[in-house]
Amino acid sequence: MEMRHPVPEDAALIFQRYSSLLEVTCFLGWPRHQSLADSNAFIRFSDNEWENNHLGPLLCFDRQSGEFIGSTGLAMEDQRVASTGCVIATGYLGQGFGTECLQSMQSLANSMRLLRLLAFVHPENPASTSMLEKCGFKRDDSRAKKMVFPNLPGAPVVKADCYGWESGQY
Repeated sequence: MEMRHPVPEDAALIFQRYSSLLEVTCFLGWPRHQSLADSNAFIRFSDNEWENNHLGPLLCFDRQSGEFIGSTGLAMEDQRVASTGCVIATGYLGQGFGTECLQSMQSLANSMRLLRLLAFVHPENPASTSMLEKCGFKRDDSRAKKMVFPNLPGAPVVKADCYGWESGQY
């Protein structure tokens, strides 16, 4: 898998492949994109994250075909802890790409000398839970937090499960 920062030319691809699709975004903590303007706003957000924090969203592409697969990235929680997650475009779910995204974020965390990665998951999202556990993330009830899931009916506030991964290197 190849990864890179989003650029303005990616807005239509992001919108068409995952950010506007309810079946892809239902368990995510950010609102589904209603228009191409929302995807452009995401790219501006990404630019700001990379400029100010030297990390942020990454788009994922199949190394062989060049096909767009989805998105992952890191967000700093504190000096040595970051949060991560991934979203996989329709047509690529269940093929190991999410696992590969998380493993790439673990490698990036190691290269940045981070101590820990966190991921927050809706409790009714067993596919994500399974993927995190496959990558060595462990449930951490002490960090579970209430989150809005804006793409579910009524945009409920739900206690999201937290999964953590320790780098073990520092």
